[in-house]
Amino acid sequence: MIKASPYVIRNMSRVLEKKDLIETREVFEKFLTRYKEDRELQRICDDFMEYISTRDREILSRIRSRLEKLRDTRRLESSGGTGLWYGNRRSGIMQWVVVM
Repeated sequence: MIKASPYVIRNMSRVLEKKDLIETREVFEKFLTRYKEDRELQRICDDFMEYISTRDREILSRIRSRLEKLRDTRRLESSGGTGLWYGNRRSGIMQWVVVM
């Protein structure tokens, strides 16, 4: 499953702060079609579509906080550990340990 990177989420947050709804909607739709299997991003985009129809400030603040939390989570996921996205490209420590 391909998930949006923290950089994508940061870009979405920046566009959201510009307060241009048309541009924000286009960016959200672009990334939503690119990352169809990303459930967390899907929820945020659904909330944004709800915000467009209702213009409720509470929904907007919820979107901002979810984007921030998701960005932080994705940053941790991609920074290290055994659950790396590209595990097959990063050799594990056991390949570097020499038994003497």
